Amino acid sequence: MILIAGGAGYIGSHANKVLHNSGYESVVYDNLSTGNIEAVKWGQFIEGDLGDISNLALVFENYPIEAVIHFAASAYVGESVIDPEAYYINNVANTLNLLKCMRDYDCKKIIFSSTCATYGNPQKVPID
Repeated sequence: MILIAGGAGYIGSHANKVLHNSGYESVVYDNLSTGNIEAVKWGQFIEGDLGDISNLALVFENYPIEAVIHFAASAYVGESVIDPEAYYINNVANTLNLLKCMRDYDCKKIIFSSTCATYGNPQKVPID
């Protein structure tokens, strides 16, 4: 079973679709701050925040999580300059919560999705 943190967002929901079509079972864990419950069409949905480590631990207790795909980080550069503390908490502290739960439940596989900001302002689309 694959845990998709941030799986109710655009990219997370598409990753969930690919996993489903490939025969994998999933658990979507999302606080719905930017995601949409209607985007979760496959697997189990659990509303929760990576900042709530006890709720997150319950997911690992109740489901045989073999791997995690992490889409729950914040990604907007301009917004991060305006509110760096919120970005630090979500992107660093909450990711550490996820990694701690993974370690506690012996889950050793993670895919961390980077941000579109990695590519800067594209000169052309699609980006090659």
